[in-house]
Amino acid sequence: LGLSVPERSWHAGRDTIAEFASLLSLVTGALGMIGQDVERMVRDEIVEIALAERGGSPAVAHTKNPVLAEALVTLARFNATLVSGMHQTVVHEQECSAAAWTLEWMLLPQMCIAAGAATRTTLALLARIERIGSPV
Repeated sequence: LGLSVPERSWHAGRDTIAEFASLLSLVTGALGMIGQDVERMVRDEIVEIALAERGGSPAVAHTKNPVLAEALVTLARFNATLVSGMHQTVVHEQECSAAAWTLEWMLLPQMCIAAGAATRTTLALLARIERIGSPV
């Protein structure tokens, strides 16, 4: 068959999957920073950004609740939490751990979904920006 000896054992080396999870966490974290910045800039005492259809509080009419920005921060923190679990899966006993493999597939789909949701939410948030900078 002309098969060559592989340079590494792919079934036992889980670092590439953990690296992918780390990338997802970093991307989601960067999008979370956008959310954090918007959340801070929309406050009454700062007002450096204006959003269309801002969320408000029914109890306190002047309160602004930038829900999409807050969701981005939540998704970033969610993936940052899950990536630590993915790093736990790098340890495979006897080169094949069903427990580690199962944990990967419990965590990784959630991380992909969260990263996709953060991307979609960021696009929606950016589309709602009416003004950046102090009001004239």
